[in-house]
Amino acid sequence: MKERWRSRSRQNGGGQVAVSRIEKSLARFQRAALVLSGGGALGAYQAGAFAALDAVGFEPTIVAGCGVGAINAAIIAGNAPQMRVPRLRAFWNRVGEAISAGGGEPRPRWWRTPWAVRRGSSGTAAEAGRAGWIAPYRLNALLTELVDFGHINAGVTRLTIASTHLATGADILFDNDRCVLGPEHVLASLPPSSPRNPVVIDGEPYGGEDLYASLPMTQLFDGAPPADTLCFVVDGFDAEPGRQRGTSRARQEIAALRRRHDLQRMIGVIGERLPPEWHAEPDIAGCLAHGSRATMTLVHLVHESDPADLVRKLRDFSQAAVRPRWHAGERDAAASLNRAAWLAPPPRRVGIVVHEMRGGGVPTTGA
Repeated sequence: MKERWRSRSRQNGGGQVAVSRIEKSLARFQRAALVLSGGGALGAYQAGAFAALDAVGFEPTIVAGCGVGAINAAIIAGNAPQMRVPRLRAFWNRVGEAISAGGGEPRPRWWRTPWAVRRGSSGTAAEAGRAGWIAPYRLNALLTELVDFGHINAGVTRLTIASTHLATGADILFDNDRCVLGPEHVLASLPPSSPRNPVVIDGEPYGGEDLYASLPMTQLFDGAPPADTLCFVVDGFDAEPGRQRGTSRARQEIAALRRRHDLQRMIGVIGERLPPEWHAEPDIAGCLAHGSRATMTLVHLVHESDPADLVRKLRDFSQAAVRPRWHAGERDAAASLNRAAWLAPPPRRVGIVVHEMRGGGVPTTGA
């Protein structure tokens, strides 16, 4: 959908982004998606990255988030295009002010309990998941003010929010394609304020794990018709699994998505080579139904962060910390858009090609 890319340019941290230079590459994509992971105060990096994407007319048809990424996602999906960046700025300015004014939550003792350990959160990283966060009632009021949930539920942009059903531990996706979303669904993607005080939706308890939360991406595109897709996945900190307890699992989700799309693409290629009369055989037709000729280009932006200083950064919502993170996100997203080679179509038998940029460093590409 070429009309999804608005012709605009903007001077930002990555330099002048010339829209005319990238329009030709962007025009081949039929669908645009944005996926935002958890990461506490490092979510300001995601907001800055979106500001750079918005500057070149990137209008995602699908926005998904978990943890703090659910807040950013709701603001993006819950506003008209011209209001998205101003509302993101308002949120990241005011959440720090609210905490400084005494509206934040103290460090909860329950994070050291067996319940917290069973939930996969322990030690200082888990404590950072709630320490410094704005109190739920204040966050609810802020979301109500900055997000038009009527706009979200009108379905202009698909919004998906990841949460966990606390009674069973099952991953849950709240989606405006299937239910009416409100502030409670966004809050359900954050760690509950206590094990006895989860977010209750339709009588069921929900909560999230902001620190290493990542969205089940293979489920994100379930039910969506095949389409050539450009997907940005933005992580607030190092997403390498296994390096440090509590880090994002986005890479694992991207790997699973790659396996699925590559298989679908290979089935589609095989189907093209089979004689037409074979397509009518039920067994073969059933197999070919799982194939697709569509491809995905996935750009993974990762904010580099010193692991030794990660806990402090996760809970530092001060403007002195938020502003440079926002600018870093703008710089990295603008740099990715300026790499035209990244937007080239994947090889014929490949369903998804992944490009990664880590904090302004040397990008890596995998097909």
